[in-house]
Amino acid sequence: MQKVKRTTVASQGVFEITDPRQFKALRSALRQEVVDVMESLAPCTIATLADRLGRPAASLYFHVRALQRVGLIKEAGKQGEGRDKATLYALPGRRLRLRYDPAPTTRQRQVGPIADSLLRLARRDVRRGLADPATPVSGTDRRLWVLRARGWLTPAEVKRLNQQLASISELLSNGRERPGASPIALAFALTPICK
Repeated sequence: MQKVKRTTVASQGVFEITDPRQFKALRSALRQEVVDVMESLAPCTIATLADRLGRPAASLYFHVRALQRVGLIKEAGKQGEGRDKATLYALPGRRLRLRYDPAPTTRQRQVGPIADSLLRLARRDVRRGLADPATPVSGTDRRLWVLRARGWLTPAEVKRLNQQLASISELLSNGRERPGASPIALAFALTPICK
């Protein structure tokens, strides 16, 4: 088995995804959901993952192993005793982030399918939220917001926008399950308007 290249920025707990096999593994929407949930729960068992994802545990083993083979999930110990003993899994860093290749053809091949999958997940989540009468859709407590904005920004404004998006990402990534907290997903695509 080929060794997986790992690059971690330890001070922030960020694991940068650079290996082509890691990009390929994240083309699956379910695998993206697994790592998303693990960012807020890890270390956790497959049973806990199944509960949070609303899926049978048996449907996750294949995907967890696939993520483990490419170094995006690692074993983090055991929980319980005897027949109740279960493996704990964790991410290789506090958060996972894609490192975009500078070559447009490579990043298009690596990131494009992941973006497609991510946007499918967002579309599913939006539709479920729209169908749920309990979902707040206005005011400061809203949980559903679909928006596309377009504008012309200076380099300084683009920098400010990226800082704000990074801050929002950090807020969500640091969100842990606790009393009074509800699960929230945010998907965004910042793109230049290319002709």
